[in-house]
Amino acid sequence: MSMRGFASFAILVVTFVNSAAFAQDHKDIARESSLALSDGWNLQSSGKVADSGDVISKPTYQPAGWYSVTVPTTVVAALVKERVYPDPNFGMNLRQFPGMTYPIGANFSNLPMEQDSPFATAWWYRKAFTIPAADKGKTIWLDFNGINYRANIWVNGKQIANLEQVAGAWRTYEFNITDIAQAGAENAVAVQVWAPGQNDLAITFVDWNPAPPDKNMGLWRNVEIKTSGPVALRYPAAVSHLNSPDNSAAELTVAAQLKNASNQTVKGILKGSIERIQFEQEVDLGPNEVKDVSFTPEKFSQLRVSNPRLWWPKQMGTPNLYPLHVEFDVDGRVSDSSNSQFGIREITSDLNENNHRVFKVNGKRILIRGGGYSADMLLRYDPKNIEDQF
Repeated sequence: MSMRGFASFAILVVTFVNSAAFAQDHKDIARESSLALSDGWNLQSSGKVADSGDVISKPTYQPAGWYSVTVPTTVVAALVKERVYPDPNFGMNLRQFPGMTYPIGANFSNLPMEQDSPFATAWWYRKAFTIPAADKGKTIWLDFNGINYRANIWVNGKQIANLEQVAGAWRTYEFNITDIAQAGAENAVAVQVWAPGQNDLAITFVDWNPAPPDKNMGLWRNVEIKTSGPVALRYPAAVSHLNSPDNSAAELTVAAQLKNASNQTVKGILKGSIERIQFEQEVDLGPNEVKDVSFTPEKFSQLRVSNPRLWWPKQMGTPNLYPLHVEFDVDGRVSDSSNSQFGIREITSDLNENNHRVFKVNGKRILIRGGGYSADMLLRYDPKNIEDQF
């Protein structure tokens, strides 16, 4: 089995984080909001488009003859949906796709594409979208949760990222487009995507599943617009440590990332709450600074919790969850906030006398059970199909 790519697999999950919002009474500068950019995309091969990104990304551009698609989608998934190609899961249809000339049984992820393959060139994704007029004056962010593999990106005729900056199937990207985007008016984004090469660490199935002819190139995860005040709050998390073996107390560490989107120094207060537990600290951010901020039980004694309701895996107990609210206030107003849930639990492992690894949840041994699994060949997400497989 090749170690160059990632094989898709599943293991019985012993921990998770689930997002959920709950009501808060705040006077906000800008409570984080999200606009999904899913419907209304257009797709076409760069071999059939002579225009450049600064032209394609203008709101007035007309993508005549392009395919209408919904994101997330890989290029081949979109073309199968448009009936350009047959169902690759039926019979030998997959071998009828262009570029599928490699020997049967070979690992396509380790081989270069044929030069005449339609997927050896870049493909364009384009979407026109309107940002609500109410977002005028807010910081506007453009988020890509998955691009396979390399890309150039333009918004409203201006390039915001190039191939050196956007490379990697498993990375996420966030761009501040406040100075480019127009609230209350039509905007447009254009993404020029290239497939991974044979030496790239991309989305591959190795010997678990046949590889599609485009190597799953495209916008394979969600794209969205987010808004915030001058400072955005990202990646809130709570990490727990238990006083094993009786688990009568837990120490919590809460962390979040702050992103100053302005060219000025910003002073504010990072606040958090877990049920009745409240904590806060002052934070100074330099111009355009990104800072990770944490609350530790050593400095915030209220993060030492007595008799916590523990999170347990299935068949071992109740998966109790706590609500976590985090916000960053600037001049008495909320610049950004987040609501999520987390479980108080601790996962450890050690080696036994036979040199076998033993896993424990909250101090109790757990048998890790799982099996081989492959996602859909074209990365199409179907919850019912996944449920049926499991």
